[in-house]
Amino acid sequence: MKAMMAEASKGGGAAPTVTRFKGLGEMMPTQLWDTTLNPASRLLRRLTMDDAAEASHTFTLLMGDKVAPRRQLIEEYGSRLTLAELDV
Repeated sequence: MKAMMAEASKGGGAAPTVTRFKGLGEMMPTQLWDTTLNPASRLLRRLTMDDAAEASHTFTLLMGDKVAPRRQLIEEYGSRLTLAELDV
C-alpha cells in the first residue's frame, strides 16, 4: 500500500488520502456513488466457483466473528497473494 501511495504522489502532487469504511452504509451518498455505483467508473466482474461448499466455508472464516480461524487463514495464505489478486 505504501508503494502505491508513493507512486500516486509522484509528479509533485499531494499524497492521496485513504479512507476505510466497515460497510457501504457508512459512506456519504456522494462517496458511495463515486466509488461504487457510478456506471462510468465501476468495474463488474463475474465470479465463478468450482466448489460452493468450500467457498461458503472460506467466506464464513473471513466474515465470521471468530478471530482465530480468520487469522490462521490469512497467515497461511496471505503471503501467496499479490496486490493485483486482491484487487486493491
